[in-house]
Amino acid sequence: MALTIPKHLVDEVRARTDIVAVIGQSVTLRRAGSSFVGLCPFHNEKTGSFNVVPSKQIFHCFGCGVGGSVFTFLQKSRGVSFVDAVKELAAQCGVVIEEREMTPQESARMARRKDLHDTCEAASRWFEATLLVGKDGAPGRAYLEKRGVSLDTAKKYRLGFAPEGWNNLENHLRKEGYDIELLLRAGLVKKQEQRGTTYDVFRGRLLFPIMDDRNRPIAFGGRVLPGADKDAPKYLNSPGTEIYEKSKVLYGLNFARNAVQRKDRLLVVEGYFDALSLWQAGFEEAVAPCGTAMTAEHLELVRRLTTTVVALFDTDEAGINAALRSLDLFLAAGVQAKRLDLPGAKDPDEYVTKFGAAAFDERLKKSEPLLELVIRRTMDRFGSSIEGRSRAIEALVPTFRKLSGTVRDETIRRAAGWLGVPEDELAREIGRPPADAARAPEPSRWVPEKDLLHLLWLIVHFPAEVRPALIAVDPSVVSDREDVLGGIARMLDGQPLPDVLAWLETESPDLARVLAQAAASQDLYRLESALWAARGILGRMELRRIDARILTINREIHRCETTGDKSSYGSLVRELAGLQVRSMALKQVANRKAGVEA
Repeated sequence: MALTIPKHLVDEVRARTDIVAVIGQSVTLRRAGSSFVGLCPFHNEKTGSFNVVPSKQIFHCFGCGVGGSVFTFLQKSRGVSFVDAVKELAAQCGVVIEEREMTPQESARMARRKDLHDTCEAASRWFEATLLVGKDGAPGRAYLEKRGVSLDTAKKYRLGFAPEGWNNLENHLRKEGYDIELLLRAGLVKKQEQRGTTYDVFRGRLLFPIMDDRNRPIAFGGRVLPGADKDAPKYLNSPGTEIYEKSKVLYGLNFARNAVQRKDRLLVVEGYFDALSLWQAGFEEAVAPCGTAMTAEHLELVRRLTTTVVALFDTDEAGINAALRSLDLFLAAGVQAKRLDLPGAKDPDEYVTKFGAAAFDERLKKSEPLLELVIRRTMDRFGSSIEGRSRAIEALVPTFRKLSGTVRDETIRRAAGWLGVPEDELAREIGRPPADAARAPEPSRWVPEKDLLHLLWLIVHFPAEVRPALIAVDPSVVSDREDVLGGIARMLDGQPLPDVLAWLETESPDLARVLAQAAASQDLYRLESALWAARGILGRMELRRIDARILTINREIHRCETTGDKSSYGSLVRELAGLQVRSMALKQVANRKAGVEA
């Protein structure tokens, strides 16, 4: 059996958890009335349609329809199970979760991941202690002093040092009870196949622990010290493991998150030292890829926090080419990318060291859109002849088509001037659909008719007030869908909306989306008019049902008259008379309501 958590504990964790604070760690939110709004982390958008409603303890995106409870958010954003999401938040708010039964597969997976986290934490502590107080850490301390890295910065980033020697870390961790297979899986030790021996991956290197969003070490980057073996790579990074994928982790983002949200920008640098130097100089919003180029997964992490990124690639040709290659990724993610030149230095670390934080801040104010660099480079490549400009336009049009709104209009205006072509001509060229523009239709979604949508809104927001009207009608008046009736029954019974949404996520995702959207929509009706509005809606729904039945009965009566079916004729006439009386009563109520409103 799977591990279960008692419902009262789940409810307690949810009640103690601030959903705005949890989601706000990943998404920059701004207050909008009683809700909070930001850019959706689950699809690409430029205008925030992602809503968090603390009063209902739910989130909902009006753009892509994703929504649910705080547990749902962790499940979808981090790929964890419901149980893991509850346990994580329980630990933060002080609720004790007693584990019950778990499948062998779940137990093994959780144990393996926990073991890896524990192993990386133990290794990080040893590296850190060696650097800060160990005799073997003296070369690392001397190198940090030479690079101008303070003790506070070293402690903040938990820097460490791996001394020379083949098995220092292995011997220490095995004494602590970690077996060799665990060290191999964590990427801290490798096998020498021919000799059948093992050795430490990091030796004679300054260590940069790579942290996840919970500030746990999950991998390491190692910088060799000057004067070491010339054939040794300058930087050595942990391999991918069960808890570490370098394409999904940005070095320093765990420390930079608050500054990124506060300043609404992210500085992307190439190296670990660059991130350290900028943080030390007061630019806490700096991060670095972990030994790889920027990926779409990286930008998904970024876009939840800000849509403005300043790329501080190295100023040599390789750095410029890296910036050029990254543009399509930025555009696809809906991120405004800027390029910053640092004259007189090869990287941010050197620039800050030579010229200081104030000079760097001034340079930041002069950052240019990365797209402009791409345009200039493309024009230089093809030349200024008529043919060259034509080829440059042809090369740039696919990129221009990825822009939208005012950014697109401004880019067309400026690019037309640089390329020496009329603005409207360039706009027409960009506006032409590409040859492969045909796209498969989106899968259809269930959308309730207007009255049902309004009724669901009332039930979500004022369940106690509208309950008398709903229990007085035949459920078939409301809907013939079992999921709709089941969801309404649960809400009228007092179940919290997050519980109802959790049930519907598998039973009826479309209805879950509709209810979450209703919860995120505000001020459709007032509390004092909720019952009256519900009765009016139910009256219209019943009237439509009656009118449809009357049409059917009239057709059946006509059939009976032509076939001579007297027994059916009599029952149909009696049913018709009753429906007509009910229809007239409903219309009189509707007319009185219209008169009151007028």
